[in-house]
Amino acid sequence: MGKQRKTWSPELKEQIVLAVLSGEHTIAEAAREYEVSESLIHTWRAQFLEAGRARLQGARPDAAQKKLKKEVQQLKAIIADKELSLYIAKKIRGL
Repeated sequence: MGKQRKTWSPELKEQIVLAVLSGEHTIAEAAREYEVSESLIHTWRAQFLEAGRARLQGARPDAAQKKLKKEVQQLKAIIADKELSLYIAKKIRGL
């Protein structure tokens, strides 16, 4: 069996990243204190800053969800139309 990965809550990730960004801890100090690899903290910090950059440029976090919801609605409409067509075809054939 493989080794189980440790998971980190979004709140703890944010706490660690903010501690590093505020200068409260260096990355090495935070890694030791929270028992996280330095490379993982670098990754979280980069993701945090990129998300902030995207938001400042006007990106909305829910824009992708809205697009997916619209696509789901369109697909449901197509399925409903196909089901209706199939129902009518069966009625015509007397099935």
